[in-house]
Order: sequence, then structure tokens, then C-alpha cells
Amino acid sequence: MGYLSTCAAADTSCSAEELSGLRAALRRGLMALGVLCLGACSSPMGPIAGGKLAGDTADWPEDWKFTDSIENVLLETDPSDPYSVTIWCVSVEDRLYIAAASGQSRWVRNIDGNNAVILGIQQWLYPAFAVRIPTAEIPAAVSDAYVVKYDRDPDDNFIEEGGIIFELIER
Repeated sequence: MGYLSTCAAADTSCSAEELSGLRAALRRGLMALGVLCLGACSSPMGPIAGGKLAGDTADWPEDWKFTDSIENVLLETDPSDPYSVTIWCVSVEDRLYIAAASGQSRWVRNIDGNNAVILGIQQWLYPAFAVRIPTAEIPAAVSDAYVVKYDRDPDDNFIEEGGIIFELIER
């Protein structure tokens, strides 16, 4: 109550030292609240990875065209120690593809160890296998779909620069 009782009184003003202490206490409290909030969430939040995804298991769709209007999806890897990320996806000819800029990402390394994944779209979970497509076999339509959906520069071909494409297939 020290800072609050000193500074809260209507007829007293706080010294610079008291304000500094109050600000520091407020920062510590907000940081603790942020850590608690992040710890309570299992899904990734933007660029911050998460753990096990929550939701209802859905039937594998006949086609993935509904994802054309969904910018980001969630991907859970490593069933023994769930690790989830927010990623982009594209649908091409009733198939769904995900991409990584390189093989250095933890989620890509996880798939290399165990390709069983869970795709999260809104509240729905789709158990899948992530199958790496060799660079020479990646259909041009997949690269083109990323260019169109995510407004990428067609001359900036991340696949030619070490990018990785996975096709998700039903598990």
C-alpha cells in the first residue's frame, strides 16, 4: 500500500521517486499478467508458438477451397510434446499445402522426426500427415497459389531459395 496510499491521496502529489516505484510495480504486475495469459493459452498467438491445440475433430473435407478465404491456420506438431504455430496454407486441386521458408524452423524439424500433425482451422481440428514434397516435384500451381493468396512478388520465389512445401494428407 506504500505507493498507492502515498500517491492516491487527492491532496498530495507524488515525488519522482514514488512515481518511478509505482511505474516499476505496475510494469512487474503487467508482465506477470501477460505471462499468466500466455501460459493459459494452448494455441499459438501470432508469431508466438503454442502447445496442444484445442477444438473439435472434423471430418476430412472433400476439398480445401474454403481455406482460400482464411489467411492463417494453426499447425500442431510433435504429438509427444505438442508444439503449434500459425502458418499459411493454399489449396490446389482439392489438396492442401503448407510452406516453410527453411528447414530451420522447429515445427519443420518436428515433422522431420514425426510427420503426424494436427491442422487447426477456426474451432476445427484435422489430424493429418505432413508429406514433404521434393523441390523438383512441387507443382507450379502451388507456388502460384501462394503468390495470389498472399500477394507475394512472383519474382521472389521462396521455394527456389530453400523453402519447403508439405502436402497435408488425411490421417
